[in-house]
Amino acid sequence: MNRILRTFFIFLLLLSTRSAFAQPIHHEQSNTKDNGSYAAKLAFSKNLDGLTAIQSVQYQVPRQTSANLDTLYSQANNAQQELAQLLEMITSQSQTQSKLAEIKSRERAEAKVHNKLNNDASQLTDIVRASIVSDDIHNLMQAFEILKNDSQLIQVKNRFANPKESGYRDLNLLVKLPKSQMIAEVQLHLADIAEIKSGAEHQVYEQVQSIQASAMQQQRSLNDIETAKITQLRQESHKLYHKAWLRYKRSDQANIITAAAA
Repeated sequence: MNRILRTFFIFLLLLSTRSAFAQPIHHEQSNTKDNGSYAAKLAFSKNLDGLTAIQSVQYQVPRQTSANLDTLYSQANNAQQELAQLLEMITSQSQTQSKLAEIKSRERAEAKVHNKLNNDASQLTDIVRASIVSDDIHNLMQAFEILKNDSQLIQVKNRFANPKESGYRDLNLLVKLPKSQMIAEVQLHLADIAEIKSGAEHQVYEQVQSIQASAMQQQRSLNDIETAKITQLRQESHKLYHKAWLRYKRSDQANIITAAAA
């Protein structure tokens, strides 16, 4: 009798333990699947929601294949040509424009490695770099999708979702090129925002630098008038970025209304 009771007790214990653990695992897997599908769908909806849904993420620590600058520069020309071919394919399929920057100068590279990268040249990920510019969000998203499929994303910084303090927005990507295995920097811009960056904001930058340099030359802190001037300049720049971004938001909303009415 005792043996029967003991066996029955063990059976109940096993049954309750199984029930206790089975439900949470099933629930968690179900949620993960649903959330993943939703996030993937949202991220490639090729509108404002899709753009801002792209996560800022580092898939792996960005490291070149070598920490030797001579080795990296010996690979740079081939990597630049490979990036140029990738950009040509992307722009032909997405109605965007691209700009391939010159290979980073050796002088600037050495300064960055020494001053910012703790003398570790493997962290220098912008020797080869380029920009893609789109007139609208749809084609920007199309370019991003092609780039994502035809190269390995190492890092994504979504500054459309989290803009810089100045109000500037872009998608800043580090990609590993398939053939050369070199990491390159690619920035995806919206045209009006890119124009402000290279025009009005660059002028603001130069004026701020001039004010700060004057104070440093005189070995003094900024006075109240200079501080107020810098604040004013930066506010003007921020307003320009805000207006440009608002135009894209309104255009996106208009496209949604048009699609719904069709």
